[in-house]
Amino acid sequence: MRPRSTVLAMAAIFLVTGCTGSPVPIASGPPSTHRLVAPPTIANTLTVQGVEDGRTVLLSDGTRIRIAGLAAPEECWAKAATAFAKAFLLDKSVKVDPGDPAVVDEAPLWLEDGTEYALFAVSQGVLRGDSPHDPAFQEAEVAATKSGLGLWGDPCRGQAKPPATTGQPQPPVVTAPSPVPTTTVPAVFGCAVSYRVTHRWNIGYNADVTITNTGNTPISGWTLRWTFTGGQVVTDMWNATSKQSGAEVSATNVSYTANIPVGGKQVVGYTGSYRAYNPAPAAFSLNDHPCQIR
Repeated sequence: MRPRSTVLAMAAIFLVTGCTGSPVPIASGPPSTHRLVAPPTIANTLTVQGVEDGRTVLLSDGTRIRIAGLAAPEECWAKAATAFAKAFLLDKSVKVDPGDPAVVDEAPLWLEDGTEYALFAVSQGVLRGDSPHDPAFQEAEVAATKSGLGLWGDPCRGQAKPPATTGQPQPPVVTAPSPVPTTTVPAVFGCAVSYRVTHRWNIGYNADVTITNTGNTPISGWTLRWTFTGGQVVTDMWNATSKQSGAEVSATNVSYTANIPVGGKQVVGYTGSYRAYNPAPAAFSLNDHPCQIR
């Protein structure tokens, strides 16, 4: 990958540009550590017509590129990475830097609002970065790890793809002794939800809704419900399937997010639009059980 130009200097706080053209800080939640940068003037504006995986897309000029700055998707989170890329890239206008001619199928890519997609994906825990010496990518990955986002949360916990079998003798499997019988504890369902706007522009926003299993039994299959009070509309969602009727919204797990172990977390992300103001939902329920707000 060729070195980034000086216009890609890391921002200290994630900013988005409002309709006035001046930087507007995120309204809620802690500041995001990833940067918002303007693409170089040599970048071409194209449309994403296909998404093969979390870092490989087909563009409207017929070229197929691997997005620079992203490592190969982890097996445990590959489906979620593809869903995330489709939500943010498919049928969207993007800016692409032709990059180093020696690297035929790899190029940096920016969203229409100037966000560098590779850095954004790493900051959300969707993929690892492949730029270990770039401070911005290092900080984005550390932040995602601390927050337990994406592949850093359950069930992956940051696990890498298992190494291929080499044919070498494997250590013997040790069978654990039978557990000592214990007193049966009644199953208790419990949930907590935190809501955070992660990205905002003049006509819409992105938000993360983090579900925590606070009960004493694993959750297998779930539907999260909430009510908007500001006329918001969900336009895209990842890690869950959305349904909206008026102000009522439901998010139902997909296959790879169905299970939430005891103490585990699952993040539902979505893109939405709003009118004059964008208040956070006041209450959430999971499988028709009210959840604690964090």
